[in-house]
Amino acid sequence: MSGHHQDQAKYVAYVLWLIGYSYATIGKVLQLKRSQVGGIIDRSEYAGRSSMTAAQRAAHLKELQEIRFEDGRPIDGGLLDRVAFTIIA
Repeated sequence: MSGHHQDQAKYVAYVLWLIGYSYATIGKVLQLKRSQVGGIIDRSEYAGRSSMTAAQRAAHLKELQEIRFEDGRPIDGGLLDRVAFTIIA
């Protein structure tokens, strides 16, 4: 997997995880195994979702939303076009 695709998968995984989706759901979106999603999340600064406050998660989501576009193109390749960057669970 090239670096770009890996960055794209990581970005989507981080956003969906912070919103409140499960590894399994994120895996379906990214066509990855649940364990692969777990690995991406576990190696990230967002691993401790359950210990974050809603405000902390919202702040992380806002940061990710602010870096979503590179040269006018979304890092996620448009996968998150219809996703609201707000916490659901």
